[in-house]
Amino acid sequence: MLTPPFDARCQGAVLAAAVGDALGHPVEFASMADIRARFGPAGLTDYALFWTRDGERFAPYTDDTQMAEAVLVSLLASRAAGEDLDAAMQRIARAFVAWAQDPQGGHRAPGNACLAGCRALARGVPWAEAGGATAGGCGSVMRAYPFGLVFVDDLARAEAWAVAHSRLTHNDPIALAACAAMAVGTALCAQGAPLGDTLDAMIAAAQRHDPKVAQMMIRARQEAEGGVAADTVFDRLRAWAAHEAIAAAVFLLARHPDDLSAALLAGANTPGDSDSIATLAGALVGARVGVAGLPARWREGLERAAALDALARQIPNPPQAA
Repeated sequence: MLTPPFDARCQGAVLAAAVGDALGHPVEFASMADIRARFGPAGLTDYALFWTRDGERFAPYTDDTQMAEAVLVSLLASRAAGEDLDAAMQRIARAFVAWAQDPQGGHRAPGNACLAGCRALARGVPWAEAGGATAGGCGSVMRAYPFGLVFVDDLARAEAWAVAHSRLTHNDPIALAACAAMAVGTALCAQGAPLGDTLDAMIAAAQRHDPKVAQMMIRARQEAEGGVAADTVFDRLRAWAAHEAIAAAVFLLARHPDDLSAALLAGANTPGDSDSIATLAGALVGARVGVAGLPARWREGLERAAALDALARQIPNPPQAA
């Protein structure tokens, strides 16, 4: 039995990823000077954006969580049906097209590459060719963590399928490398692997697809371990591109491996793609510490928290955790 239990790690990853998305949502594109002017010297410390729907008040997440949910739902159905890679990718492709046409909860400013990939899929372009050859934004790495949860007992499959799924919208090697690293990192966090081993494996996974991405991750790890200020690191790693996003995630995992709140707030308080950075940090650290590490007020205030929690509970235990 894993400690925390595997189901708690899955809940931690899914919910914390969405919480990070919701925390960073209102400050995406804002400079650190703007964030501190608005929220004080400590920056953002809680949800700052709320919507009301059907009488419920909640902190909304973005397309990052919408697409990650589509991936996770598709993967669970695919695994239950015993599908191979091609059938699974076709299933995800159908989910992406449906999302682009009628997104759950409405559009939340998805990236151009994601929408272009969905349009190509809708036209019948094969899934492996739908993503742009130079599409290297962070859109696919945001939704790669479910592969590490569903295939937690098979790192090679988690990596290969996460890389394949990137091709639906992002075919640049930097996006493939980032997805590989994110899937492997999430799996090892969910296994309860030592932090150093997890970071080593993430870097090695990226290296197999794009050495430049691995080098950026190595630098981020060294900066986290060396005590370099977060402001300095995130001024460089704005995370609009996939390699910067995964390097930012490595920095936060290495800096705050056992403090989910700190990782989420550090990710949200950044001058770049704040919701995406906090999403990645939430998935990794949430898988490592479990749902108990997530403050109750953030769980309870999150958009569709109960539905996401129920989805996380559907992820089957691996044999060693059964």
